[in-house]
Amino acid sequence: MNSASWQCPKCQRDFSRKNQRHACGTGNSADVLRDRPPAVIEVYRAIENIVTQLGDVEIVARDRYVLFRSRRIFTDLSIMKDAVRLAIHLGRKVDNPIFIKVVDDGKQVTHVVKIASAADVSQLIPLLKEAYTFSLE
Repeated sequence: MNSASWQCPKCQRDFSRKNQRHACGTGNSADVLRDRPPAVIEVYRAIENIVTQLGDVEIVARDRYVLFRSRRIFTDLSIMKDAVRLAIHLGRKVDNPIFIKVVDDGKQVTHVVKIASAADVSQLIPLLKEAYTFSLE
């Protein structure tokens, strides 16, 4: 991560805020995917492939959650039994029926979608790119 103002002395991860609350270490996505159906693993891999091509991205995996972070988290996943719940954090609201939930917290607008097929990931590429760019601001 670039332009960090603080590095955790225990895990050496970089953060933009001093003494950022976090769990040390980044975990392993293989642990999150263990014993998941092939379709769920394909969805995860498709998303990971897209976001890791956007630039300097840290992947943090815990339990059934995976966070993708540049200067801050720009998208996060919950691995479910039959789908991946994807939350994309943008600077604006996007009206699209694919989203099952949209939350504006005043700093960002989180768009949530459940994805059961890797083929459905491609329509989210522009929004993942936008979220990555927004996270660098």
